[in-house]
Formats: sequence, structure tokens, C-alpha cells
Amino acid sequence: MDLSAIVNQDEGLVLPRRSSSNAHSIAQPSPVSASSKLPTPTSRAMPLKRKRHEPKPIWAYREAEELPEELQRLQEQQRQQARPPPPPVQPQAQHQAPAMAQRNGPPPTASAAAPNAVHELAGYERPVSNDAHVYDDVSRKVCDFIWTTAVNNEIVRKAISESPNTQLEVEARWGQIIDKHRGVNGERLHGFHDTECVLRRSDNLDVKFESTMTMEQHKRMNMYLNGQVQRSAPASGNKRPEVKYAHTKEIDQFYELGQAGFDNLPPTVRMMIAQSGKKERVRVSKDAKTGTVLRKIIKLRVANLEISSPQTEWDYRIGINLEINYPGAIEELEPSIESGKTLRDMQRQKDRMSYSWLGAYQVDLTQVVQGPSKNHELELELDSPVLLNEADKVRRKEVNSFEPLINGMLNNLRVLSREITPQGPA
Repeated sequence: MDLSAIVNQDEGLVLPRRSSSNAHSIAQPSPVSASSKLPTPTSRAMPLKRKRHEPKPIWAYREAEELPEELQRLQEQQRQQARPPPPPVQPQAQHQAPAMAQRNGPPPTASAAAPNAVHELAGYERPVSNDAHVYDDVSRKVCDFIWTTAVNNEIVRKAISESPNTQLEVEARWGQIIDKHRGVNGERLHGFHDTECVLRRSDNLDVKFESTMTMEQHKRMNMYLNGQVQRSAPASGNKRPEVKYAHTKEIDQFYELGQAGFDNLPPTVRMMIAQSGKKERVRVSKDAKTGTVLRKIIKLRVANLEISSPQTEWDYRIGINLEINYPGAIEELEPSIESGKTLRDMQRQKDRMSYSWLGAYQVDLTQVVQGPSKNHELELELDSPVLLNEADKVRRKEVNSFEPLINGMLNNLRVLSREITPQGPA
């Protein structure tokens, strides 16, 4: 596909007709914190073994620094999975911080932005190297994924900085990874692994992710989260961060994004939609009681990463998306109606209970009713201004909580999964 017309001629932009499953991700080098090297040993009859250092993450290398072979393979794999990025409309400095709209208020203070106090290893936990910290493989993989597809993705950062109507969304969903080749309708993925691991996509892996839970699980999770609200309530001697609760009821209606509406979108967003080959829809959310329009959103998928967790009831999907506030009027849009359904059948009625804390995390427990079907979902959203603020500190080589912020997200996924998973026999 010739992207020059998309970049240089706004009038030439037209809505795509074909869909593509590729992500808008691009691997980019990133900065590093200083590291030292061991002195070269003097000549001996038998030279000592060189001390093995834990490898640095991909987001901790200088721009001109050569990556080790393993990270080069990872970077090349990510380039192959991603479609070639379009040339930018205007050149932009790689490390320029975007002007972000604060959807949920200004970023919290430094103390609030650090969700987990740094725990230094002590006693028996300390390894023979006497290192104060030992990184976790799964957490580090997720850090690399978020850094590559969101933080250091020039196209994504340009879209965010270009318009206050465009926001980054980083969300994690609880569900199950389904192997389409097992059983009639597919069965949950299982293999040789018996513990949590990041799923590596390959040509012979045909899976899908189903984000759902039973009514009984929904009730148990609701009771558990309500208990956390009560135990974290401000009180004398209670040092826990407060978990805040909100209950909302909304109705979603989807509309087709026509050519006129498409032309009203920011240039980089138009470029990404045209490049994806997929027609996007506008999701209009209204207050179920008053009918007031709350949001008009186009959700543009960038990339997904799945984590298999065979010891619990649920696996996880971490999604990177762009949410674009649609600037036009609803009256100018055509409702999206599938064959054999009515306008009312297409409505999604959402009864949602939200739990937020530390200005960084929000867990949404939602019952969705659409026509005769009812579904229950659990998802966690990471506050994007906090994430980008901490990530830009990494770029500036400042003290930051980027990795602890991601670790906290994963800890929340694990805690809630283990809470809902029945215990085996004693």
C-alpha cells in the first residue's frame, strides 16, 4: 500500500475496506542508565570465570549501543510482526515528550506515582552475587512490550501529542486463552508449562482470548473488592492506600464511521486507520438514567500480549490501544446494525463497579447485557499519564517508578486470579 498519498494529501484519504490483524507497533532503541565493567583479570594459569550480570532490558540501552544477540532477535521478531510504519507528517524528535491531556487529572506526586515500595532482598533471599534486586522474567517481558509498543513507538506518541482528543489506553483483562484446534469450539490452552508464562505468537499457534466469567465468580469478586474498600477506608492507624468505589450504569450504541467523520479526525489517527485496512466504529456511551452523552470514542487497537496462567482460573491479556474522542455530532453518523438485529438489539447495557487506588490503577467489574446475552468482565486499567510520566523519566535518566508500576499491575492480576481460583484438597 502506497502511504505517500496518506501522508501528503489529506484529500486522498479514504476509509479502508479490508481488515488486518497486524499491530501498530514499531521497535525503537531506548536510553540506559550507567553501568560499570569489571576490570580485566591479570594473567593466571587458569583464568577466573567472568562474572555473569543480569541482562539489561531493551528499554535500558543507549541509542547507539549494540544490543546482545538475544535482544536483537527479539527486536527483529517485533519488526516482522508489525506492519511498516508510515512516514511521519512532520519530523519529530525521538525523545520529545508529548503534550498529554490529563483525562483523570494531573499526574500524582512522586510518592503517589510509586505504587510499590522498592523491596531490597535480605537474609536468605539475597543471591550469591549480593544483588539487592533480581528481576522477574514475566514482569520484564511486559515492561519491554509496553515500552516498545507504546512508550517508544513514534507513531503512537505522535498521535497522542498531536491532539488532546487522543489518549493512550493500557488495559489488562482477565479471561482464558482458547486453543481453536482443541475440541469443537476450542478449549483453554495448555501445554508443557505448569506456571505463568508470556505467550510467544508463532505461525502454528491459532488461539483467541475470551474475556468472561461466571455469575458466581462475578459475585465472589464483587464481595472481595468491596471488602478491600472497607479495609482501606481512612481511619486512625490505617496506612493502606484507600480503595475508592464508584457504581455506574451506561448504555453503549455503535455508529459507523463514515468518510465525513473520518475526515474530522487528526492526521496521524487517519493515517493509522487507513493503514490498518479496518473500518472503525464510534462507541457512544450514555448515562442509563438521564440519557446524557458521556463519551464518543473510537478505539484503535495497537497491540496485545497474552500471559498463560495454568495454576489459576484465568489467563491475562494486556492491550495497548488508542482512544480517540470523536469530535463530530452523533446525528451525522449512521447506527451500526447487524443483519437480523434491531437498533435496540445492538445496545450494550453496562452495570459497572469500579475500584481505584494510588491514582494509578482502576479495576472494573462489569455486567454487560446485549439482547438475550449476558456477560461478566473483569479488567484493570493503568493510568496512562502516570505511565508516560514515569517512562519519560527513564528517557531523561531520572529516578523513576516505571518498572515498579508494571510490577504492580501484574501483582494485581495475580492476586485477583488466585482469590477467585478454588483451592485444591488439603
